[in-house]
Amino acid sequence: MKKIFENLLHYKSRIPVALLFMTAATICDLMLPTIMSDIVDKGIYLSDMEFIKRNCLYMFLVSLAGLATVIIGRKITAEIVAGFCSDLRKTVFAKVNTMTFGEMNNIGTAALITRSTHDTETLGWIASIFCGNIITIPVLFIGGVALSFSKDILLSLVLLFFVPIVFAVVILIGRKIEPLWRIADEFIDKQNDIMRERLRGIRVIRAFGNEEHEHERIADATRKMALNIIKSNVSMGIIAPLALFLLNFSVVLIIYIGAFRMETGASAVSAGDIFAIIQYVTLVMTSIMNAAFVIVMIPHAKVAAGRIGEVLSAKGYDDIIAEENIEFSGDIVFDNVTFRYEGATEAAVSNVSFHILPGQKVSVIGGTGSGKSTLVSLMLCFRMPTEGKVIFDGRSSDTLSHKTVRRNISCVLQNSSIYSGTIKENILMGKPDASDNEIREAGEIAELSDFIGTLEKGYEHELTQSGKNLSGGQRQRVSIARAVIKNAPIYIFDDSFSALDFLTESKVRTKLSKKAAGKTQIVITQRVTSAMNSDMILVMDNGNLVDSGKHSELLERCEIYREIYASQTGGAKK
Repeated sequence: MKKIFENLLHYKSRIPVALLFMTAATICDLMLPTIMSDIVDKGIYLSDMEFIKRNCLYMFLVSLAGLATVIIGRKITAEIVAGFCSDLRKTVFAKVNTMTFGEMNNIGTAALITRSTHDTETLGWIASIFCGNIITIPVLFIGGVALSFSKDILLSLVLLFFVPIVFAVVILIGRKIEPLWRIADEFIDKQNDIMRERLRGIRVIRAFGNEEHEHERIADATRKMALNIIKSNVSMGIIAPLALFLLNFSVVLIIYIGAFRMETGASAVSAGDIFAIIQYVTLVMTSIMNAAFVIVMIPHAKVAAGRIGEVLSAKGYDDIIAEENIEFSGDIVFDNVTFRYEGATEAAVSNVSFHILPGQKVSVIGGTGSGKSTLVSLMLCFRMPTEGKVIFDGRSSDTLSHKTVRRNISCVLQNSSIYSGTIKENILMGKPDASDNEIREAGEIAELSDFIGTLEKGYEHELTQSGKNLSGGQRQRVSIARAVIKNAPIYIFDDSFSALDFLTESKVRTKLSKKAAGKTQIVITQRVTSAMNSDMILVMDNGNLVDSGKHSELLERCEIYREIYASQTGGAKK
């Protein structure tokens, strides 16, 4: 909670101003019953029209001042809250970008979305209370009670009698609804997760006729979410009618006791005093109701703060090791590396050892699920080895910052990530300060030039989210251009030519070989034709490195490689 509300410190100069204006507005509210009491006792009772007119004008000016101050106070508060929510979202977003894949998987993408939206809005509500109600509630309560006591002690005690009852009910309700909000938020995450799955897999769902099953899944999550929200809101709804009943009941008692005392002459209380005390009762009850809602909403805010705090307290990648200005030569060693995913009973890769020399072209080949992409994750330090070490130029990856590692590696991952914006902007993600000539060169290497030539705006052509207005091959070529433009000492291509036809792939590989001459190239592939010209081929099977060597050597001694080769070429040796 402390780390979250540190974002409010950015507005520490404006918060006192907002509190000052809200205090002024509250004081104006407290002045009105006293002025009205004087109008009744000294104006109406004595038939003094001048006094009535003068005090009515005074009352109007006080009301006008109260309106002006509350508008200014609310405006400043709204600006503070909007800024706080914006800063908190930026903080969460920045933290998510440093989280490990294990931490992200534990929380879940859907939960990360709701924590940066729904939970942030909840804490924004608490921030607005801190900037406004935190001062108006005590000023209204203390001021109202003090001024009512100044009019008549006995009638004021009637008011104080009901205050503990309201607070007792509020505390009981607050304890009851905290678990309800927690469960509701969990099902909001689940609902979001199911919706994301549905949007991503809509074609598969329709192809297999599973719409009804998916409807039932999201309906079940929605029902459970709604049930807990309804229960919590019903519990909260008890407060308003209870407070209103006690308010009206106390008003009736005050009128009855006040009238009785006036009739019997038991005290000097006047009609104006009774009228003022009734108004103060209303103000005090308003402050109590506001306080009640604050107390009841604290459990919800507590849940939201805990969920966001879980994100902000994540260890992340680069919290320990500072980034260093190191340029790799391209020397990579896997020293008996084993990696096991969270919760998995078996290792994804086991006891893998190899040495890639600077400037070598290395291909990793194997069937689906053989551990090829896991090796890429380990090289990029997306994952850290469970056992063994990944070594760059003699330094273990756990002694290097992940920014240092990734600055020295340019990669095209298995799933092409394209973002909304122009083709140029997507390519510039590899090198933000690249010139137009460098962009065109990268496009030519990735065989984008012919495609770009057909577009009216060329590299300024707008892409939709995830590049939906591109074909699979076009998305891969944009990703290749983005990797090429970075000009790093190590290039990794993780099955990044799978959507290209053989002719286009051949052209891209030829141009890449010239561009990346002298640099380390690692190609993850399932095609033998993509691997056979490599300096070294690593053959993976079921998470194990079964053999390594050149194409001709593996054809002679590696059965798995021969099977892959035979299945793709018909068995003819080349």
